[in-house]
Amino acid sequence: MTQSGDMFVEVAAGQTVFREGDPGTEMYIIESGCIEILRIDRGKTPLATLEAGDFFGEMAVLEDQPRFATAIATAPTRLLKIDRAAFSGVLSSNVEIAVRIMRKLTARLRRAEQRASEAQAALEQGRAQGPERAVAAVPAVETRMGKVAQQPNAPPAIPQVAERLTTPVPPARAPARAPAPAPAQPLVLVHAQSGQRFPLQVGIEFLVGRPDPVTGTMPEINLGPLDLQRSLSRRHAKVLRSADSYSVREEVGTLNGTWVNAQRAKPGETIEFGVGDLLRFGTVELEVRTA
Repeated sequence: MTQSGDMFVEVAAGQTVFREGDPGTEMYIIESGCIEILRIDRGKTPLATLEAGDFFGEMAVLEDQPRFATAIATAPTRLLKIDRAAFSGVLSSNVEIAVRIMRKLTARLRRAEQRASEAQAALEQGRAQGPERAVAAVPAVETRMGKVAQQPNAPPAIPQVAERLTTPVPPARAPARAPAPAPAQPLVLVHAQSGQRFPLQVGIEFLVGRPDPVTGTMPEINLGPLDLQRSLSRRHAKVLRSADSYSVREEVGTLNGTWVNAQRAKPGETIEFGVGDLLRFGTVELEVRTA
């Protein structure tokens, strides 16, 4: 790696940014290029592939622990390096990064709690069948330090809430709800320049934004290919469908705004729209038409 200025680092394709187990005191934001995150025990299959706007290595800043994985550039890459001294300033000046870090940690916490709940349920089921089956019913728990096998006379290991996960965090799932009645007039969002269409017919919520490999989020309305100026937040807004209307609501941490015609939405505010209206997410404009 070569230093470019005080805070930027240039990394050649194939070069390692850091290795699993290395000490670390800084995180990185990708300005351009591509980074793969790998684990030694997972072979060559990357845990995540990160591009411009994504970040990695934040756990070293927050926890003062060895690196959890290896980061390798797969293309010439320019990184913004942020050490502990600059970390708080970055969060205060870029609310989207702060929100994405919180979402990433929340998803990890939810997954760890789910694993603990599943292990507890397996233990209780095993106890009902006898002490020996109780131990066998609880799977070995994989933590940052490796896989912990159950011992015959030891209580089963329950994953700690704060443990670091060794698999990519799946997107958070909302509780299942009964489908809403279909609106009287199905609508579609159309990008006039490209002709791309985004139907609003199946589902009651449509996330608008760009794919986020950091948190594992894939928006239903993926405007990433249309956002040539990278004006969109990863989780930019939601389009909501009710029994008789459509509306849009901006997500927390959105930087470049959401508009219905000339009206800008405030974070958390819901604005109704209909046929003929123009929706703008950052610099990407979509026209509302009948399906």
